[in-house]
Amino acid sequence: MSYNQLETTFYRLAQLNHASAMLGWDQQVMMPPKGNDSRGRALAELSVIATEILQQDSLGDLFDAAEDNKLNLESWQQANLRQMRSLWTRAAAIPKALVEAEVMATNNCAYAWRSYRGRNNWLDFKPLLQEVFDLSREKAQALSAALATDQGYHNDYDALLDLFDPGTRQARVDALFNELKTVLPDLQHRIMEKQHGLPAPLSPSQPVARQTQLELSRAIMTVLGFDFDAGRLDETLHPFSGGVSDDSRITSRIDENNVLESIMATIHETGHSRYETGLNRDWRFKPLGHSMGMSIHESQSLFFEMQMARSEPFINAIQPMVTQHLGTDPAFNAKNLHRNYTRVQPSLIRVNADEVTYPLHVILRYEIERDIILGRTTVADIPERWDEAMLKYLTLDTRGNYQDGPTQDIHWPSGAIGYFPSYTLGAMNAAQLHHALAQAIPHAAELVGRLELEPIFNWLAAHIWEKGCLLSTDELMREATGDALQAHYFIDHLQSRYL
Repeated sequence: MSYNQLETTFYRLAQLNHASAMLGWDQQVMMPPKGNDSRGRALAELSVIATEILQQDSLGDLFDAAEDNKLNLESWQQANLRQMRSLWTRAAAIPKALVEAEVMATNNCAYAWRSYRGRNNWLDFKPLLQEVFDLSREKAQALSAALATDQGYHNDYDALLDLFDPGTRQARVDALFNELKTVLPDLQHRIMEKQHGLPAPLSPSQPVARQTQLELSRAIMTVLGFDFDAGRLDETLHPFSGGVSDDSRITSRIDENNVLESIMATIHETGHSRYETGLNRDWRFKPLGHSMGMSIHESQSLFFEMQMARSEPFINAIQPMVTQHLGTDPAFNAKNLHRNYTRVQPSLIRVNADEVTYPLHVILRYEIERDIILGRTTVADIPERWDEAMLKYLTLDTRGNYQDGPTQDIHWPSGAIGYFPSYTLGAMNAAQLHHALAQAIPHAAELVGRLELEPIFNWLAAHIWEKGCLLSTDELMREATGDALQAHYFIDHLQSRYL
C-alpha cells in the first residue's frame, strides 16, 4: 500500500533526524574544538542523505496513489499524509547543493560566533554571517518560487517564517507586533514608575558555584516533571533544548555571578522538553507526531517560565529548595526573588530581559532580518540598524558594543532566520493558554503554590502536547482557548501582573 511505503520512508528520515540531533547536541556541549570541521561535514552529509530520500522520483507516484486512496485511511493517517506531503514539497524545492552549502556555512559561522562574540569582533564575523544570510535568501527564493501559490506566500520572508512556524505570515506578524509597539512603551513607563518607589531587589552577596547551580536546577526540573531516566542537563554558552522525545537533552548557561539567570533558563528549557516528551506516543516517528511550529513550542517554555515560574505562588513554593542549595543570603528569600523576577528595566541582553521589554528585543531582530531577506537593508547595516532600534525601543546605547548587541544571539549564525518572531508569538500564546487554563481549573494558582502541578501538566498535555501536528496553529489555539491568537490576552496579563 502506497501510504505504508511512505510511512516507512519517513521512519527512516526520523532516524536520520535523531542522529543529527545528537551530533548537534554533542557539538554544542561536549565536542573538542578541533572536531568542528569533521562534525560539520557529517551533519551536512546527513542532511544531503535526507534530502536525497525526499527527492526520490518514486515518491511523487506514492503520494498520488495515497491521495487517491485517502478515503480508506483513518483520520489521523490522513493528517499524517498531509504532513508528509508538506515535508516532501518543501524538500523538493531546495537543491541538494544548497542544503549542503547551508549546513556547512551555518556550522562554520555558529562555531566562529563563540569566539568572535567574546572578542567583540564584528569585522571578522560579518563575512561569515553574510554567507549565511545569502544562502537563507537563496533558500527562501527557491521555496517561494515553488510553493507561493500552494502555501499563500506573499514574499520570500513568508517562506522562512513558514519553516519555523507553519501558517505564520509577515502581514499577520506585522499587525500583532504593531499592536504591541503601540502599547508596550507606555505600559513599561507606568510599570517602572510604580516600581520606582519599591525597594530595589538585592543581588547575591557572593558567587554561586557552578555545581551548586546545576544541583538546584536539577531539583527544580524534578518538580517540573523532567524524567532524568530519559534526559539530562548540561552547560553551554546559549541555552537550548534538543535531543529526541526519548532522550531529551537540555542545556543552561551557568554564570557564577548570576544564579538567577540560570534558574529561569533551566525552567524555560524544561518547558520545551516537557512538550517534546509529552507528544503522542502512538504517532512516534511519524510527521504527525512532531511538535507544532515554534510559536507553540515557545508558548510551552514561556508558560513554564513566565506564567508559572515568575508567579508568587511558585517562587514561594520553591523557597525551601532554594535555601537548601543556596543558603540564607537575603537575596534568595522569596520576596526578593519575586522582586528580581518581576523587575521591569530595559536591558541589553534579550535572554535576561523582563517579560514587558522582551518583545521589543524580538521586534528589533524581526524587523532587521525581514528587511535583509526582502532586500531593504544589508548585513553590513546591522550594527547601525541595531543601535537605532535599541535607542528607539529601549533607550539604550549599544554603539560599538557588538558583544551585547548584534552578536549576542546564536540564531542568525546558525541559520535560524525567521525564528525570532516565535518568541513573542509564543509569549502571547502562553498568556492566552494561561487564561484558558484558569477558566478550566480555577484553583490552578493554589496548585502551583503547593507544587501539585500534575493537573496543569495534564491540561497542557490534552490540549497541546498530545495533539502533535494534527491541527494548524490557529485550530489548536481555538480548540484550547476558544480563540485564535489575539494580542489582548498578553497585554491583559502584563497589566494584571504589574499594575
